[in-house]
Amino acid sequence: MTFRVLGRLDFPLLALWMARPHVEMWWREEYEPAAIEARYGPAIDGLDSTELFIVEYGGIPIGFAQRYLLRDNPSWQASLSVAGGPDNGAGIDYFIGEESLTGAGLGPRIIGRLVDDLWSSHPDIAAVVVNVAPENRRSWRALEKSGFTRIWTGVIESDDPSDAGLSHVYVRHRADSDGSAAD
Repeated sequence: MTFRVLGRLDFPLLALWMARPHVEMWWREEYEPAAIEARYGPAIDGLDSTELFIVEYGGIPIGFAQRYLLRDNPSWQASLSVAGGPDNGAGIDYFIGEESLTGAGLGPRIIGRLVDDLWSSHPDIAAVVVNVAPENRRSWRALEKSGFTRIWTGVIESDDPSDAGLSHVYVRHRADSDGSAAD
């Protein structure tokens, strides 16, 4: 499994995946070309610090992942504060676009890789925080298999349509040298 940086040439594939029912039900974003450009173009141009990736498995694109520092997204950090998560954290989002590969154990591998790479590139980050819809069992089970713990369930105030309704909030703390969780 490899991650490569998302480019504009990937936008049609991203739109195709976002339109698939198994993605669209959880990733509730517009996927018309202009909407994808508006959402992801600034990060590609270096105007947004969110890191965007195409996930490849066996050299074939299978999904999308992103990661970001909460301090670079103060409104989202404030939205997550209701869950009592850490201030010095990062967030990740992900989906497998190829439905035939869902349920094959790739989700925990994608999440694990995102988190491990984040620890390496941002040694000052104490934790990774993720919200997921309670009905999206595959996603929250993948988080749990990747070492995340559910810390809260409730409604998060957010303008993002993907965050509508109840959310489970999960956190994974950076392990310190003796294997216990760092605060």
